[in-house]
Amino acid sequence: MLITRNLFLSAIILGVAGCDSADSFTLAGYTYGEFTYLSRPFTEKIEQLFVTKGESVKKGQTLAQMETFLAENALRIAEESLQAEKALLRNLQTGERPEGIEVIEAQLERATAAASLAQSQVDRKRRLHAEKMLSHAEWEATKREYAQKKAQVKELQRQLALKKLPARQAEIKHQRSRVQSAMLQRDKAHWELQQRRLTAPLDGLVHDILYQPGEMPAAGRPIISLLAPENIKVRFYVPEKRLGEIRPGTRVNIVCDGCKRVLSGHIRYISPQAEFSPPVIYSTRRREKLLFMAEAAPVKEDAPLLKTGQPVNVGIVADER
Repeated sequence: MLITRNLFLSAIILGVAGCDSADSFTLAGYTYGEFTYLSRPFTEKIEQLFVTKGESVKKGQTLAQMETFLAENALRIAEESLQAEKALLRNLQTGERPEGIEVIEAQLERATAAASLAQSQVDRKRRLHAEKMLSHAEWEATKREYAQKKAQVKELQRQLALKKLPARQAEIKHQRSRVQSAMLQRDKAHWELQQRRLTAPLDGLVHDILYQPGEMPAAGRPIISLLAPENIKVRFYVPEKRLGEIRPGTRVNIVCDGCKRVLSGHIRYISPQAEFSPPVIYSTRRREKLLFMAEAAPVKEDAPLLKTGQPVNVGIVADER
């Protein structure tokens, strides 16, 4: 690897020497890509792939489907829990269930009939008591029984009224909070189910597919790598004596084998650290071997014309620096 790199840097120096001029110069370089690696935060099995290597994709496009069994079950449980909490809230807001109210209404009907009968007994025995045909003790007992029947009617009427009232506001407020919490859990479960789809975060090219359906990549391991056109860069090395002639923003011409025209780009980065081409001798005589790595980005319309790993010639446009 080191020998290959050294030979490449030596070739750059030879290229510079052959193309040197007062106003502009050309350097040898190569293209490379800054890939976007797509992974999952959990260890999951891949159910299906929807793309192939080399295919162009759009932002938001589904690339792969992960196993959904657990996520679907979690969503169903969250939905059922939410419905249960909503039903309890409705029950608190509307009061007792109709069945419970019907029971009290039947009890009240019987108690009212008993009180009416007791009142008839009071009316009848009042005359008997006035005519001295009923003892005082029996008369008092009849009145007490009637009073008890009336009290029972009033108690059932009060219970019925309470059953028809909604719950206290504090209980309703607490239950509303439980409903909101259940809704959040449902939304979370729905989001997690959606995350079982691996989607493209940007427009680009499927550079590589690292796992196939049925495989279970570990959490964080890349499954698919994408290369967006704007992430294709050109890397080249600038001799120390030419370093003052370039800066970020300097326009460059890019020439490659098979390109039908000269491509354009701009320097985006210049390394602050020098590199030496072989032999590595720190002396005045070897200062021409001192190189600084630089990177240029092709303009938007030219980027798709380049392939990664492609050798290119980079011409510095002196009059537009």
